[in-house]
Amino acid sequence: MCIRDRKQLQRVKSDYHGYQQTRYLPLIKANLTLLKASEKEVIDRVIEQMSDWSAAAISNYSHKDMPWQATKEGEEINYELAFYREAPFSVRNYGDEIEAL
Repeated sequence: MCIRDRKQLQRVKSDYHGYQQTRYLPLIKANLTLLKASEKEVIDRVIEQMSDWSAAAISNYSHKDMPWQATKEGEEINYELAFYREAPFSVRNYGDEIEAL
Protein backbone atom coordinates (compact mmCIF):
# COMPACT_ATOMS: atom_id res chain seq x y z
CA MET A 1 0.00 0.00 0.00
CA CYS A 2 1.47 3.36 -0.96
CA ILE A 3 1.53 6.41 1.27
CA ARG A 4 -1.24 8.18 -0.65
CA ASP A 5 -3.51 5.14 -0.16
CA ARG A 6 -3.12 5.58 3.59
CA LYS A 7 -3.99 9.30 3.34
CA GLN A 8 -0.73 10.45 4.93
CA LEU A 9 0.11 13.07 2.30
CA GLN A 10 -1.82 15.68 0.38
CA ARG A 11 -0.51 16.70 -3.04
CA VAL A 12 -1.02 20.40 -3.78
CA LYS A 13 -0.26 21.87 -7.21
CA SER A 14 0.14 25.60 -7.67
CA ASP A 15 1.76 28.22 -9.86
CA TYR A 16 5.02 29.67 -8.51
CA HIS A 17 6.57 32.51 -10.52
CA GLY A 18 5.21 31.02 -13.73
CA TYR A 19 6.27 27.44 -12.95
CA GLN A 20 4.06 24.53 -11.95
CA GLN A 21 4.91 23.55 -8.37
CA THR A 22 3.87 20.34 -6.63
CA ARG A 23 4.08 20.25 -2.85
CA TYR A 24 3.42 17.29 -0.59
CA LEU A 25 1.90 18.22 2.75
CA PRO A 26 1.78 15.74 5.65
CA LEU A 27 -1.64 14.83 6.99
CA ILE A 28 -0.20 13.05 10.01
CA LYS A 29 2.54 14.03 12.43
CA ALA A 30 5.95 12.48 11.73
CA ASN A 31 7.26 9.95 14.23
CA LEU A 32 10.70 11.42 14.90
CA THR A 33 11.52 8.66 17.41
CA LEU A 34 12.34 6.48 14.39
CA LEU A 35 15.38 8.70 13.64
CA LYS A 36 18.75 8.40 15.30
CA ALA A 37 19.97 11.58 16.99
CA SER A 38 22.76 11.83 14.39
CA GLU A 39 20.21 11.62 11.56
CA LYS A 40 18.09 14.37 13.10
CA GLU A 41 21.20 16.54 13.48
CA VAL A 42 21.95 16.20 9.75
CA ILE A 43 18.38 17.13 8.84
CA ASP A 44 18.49 20.13 11.18
CA ARG A 45 21.81 21.31 9.68
CA VAL A 46 20.47 21.04 6.13
CA ILE A 47 17.32 22.97 7.06
CA GLU A 48 19.44 25.64 8.75
CA GLN A 49 21.77 25.90 5.75
CA MET A 50 19.20 25.91 2.97
CA SER A 51 15.93 27.17 4.45
CA ASP A 52 16.28 30.59 2.87
CA TRP A 53 17.57 29.30 -0.49
CA SER A 54 15.37 29.50 -3.57
CA ALA A 55 14.44 26.37 -5.48
CA ALA A 56 16.83 27.48 -8.24
CA ALA A 57 19.70 27.86 -5.74
CA ILE A 58 19.07 24.38 -4.30
CA SER A 59 18.86 22.92 -7.81
CA ASN A 60 22.12 24.61 -8.87
CA TYR A 61 23.85 23.37 -5.72
CA SER A 62 22.61 19.78 -6.00
CA HIS A 63 23.49 19.55 -9.70
CA LYS A 64 27.16 20.17 -8.85
CA ASP A 65 27.17 17.09 -6.59
CA MET A 66 28.96 14.00 -7.95
CA PRO A 67 25.97 11.58 -7.81
CA TRP A 68 23.97 13.95 -10.01
CA GLN A 69 26.84 14.50 -12.44
CA ALA A 70 27.60 10.75 -12.69
CA THR A 71 24.00 9.86 -13.61
CA LYS A 72 22.56 10.06 -17.10
CA GLU A 73 19.55 12.31 -17.64
CA GLY A 74 16.32 10.56 -16.66
CA GLU A 75 18.03 7.69 -14.82
CA GLU A 76 17.67 6.96 -11.13
CA ILE A 77 20.62 8.12 -9.02
CA ASN A 78 22.40 5.09 -7.55
CA TYR A 79 22.48 5.28 -3.73
CA GLU A 80 26.05 3.94 -3.67
CA LEU A 81 27.27 7.14 -5.35
CA ALA A 82 26.63 8.95 -2.04
CA PHE A 83 29.79 7.29 -0.71
CA TYR A 84 31.95 9.01 -3.35
CA ARG A 85 30.88 12.56 -2.54
CA GLU A 86 33.37 15.30 -1.71
CA ALA A 87 33.16 18.59 0.19
CA PRO A 88 31.03 20.61 0.38
CA PHE A 89 28.44 17.91 -0.35
CA SER A 90 29.73 15.26 2.05
CA VAL A 91 30.05 16.07 5.72
CA ARG A 92 30.74 12.54 6.88
CA ASN A 93 34.21 11.42 8.01
CA TYR A 94 34.75 7.81 6.93
CA GLY A 95 38.24 7.52 8.45
CA ASP A 96 38.54 5.64 11.74
CA GLU A 97 34.97 6.43 12.77
CA ILE A 98 32.72 3.42 13.33
CA GLU A 99 28.98 4.03 13.57
CA ALA A 100 27.01 1.87 15.99
CA LEU A 101 23.98 0.30 14.37
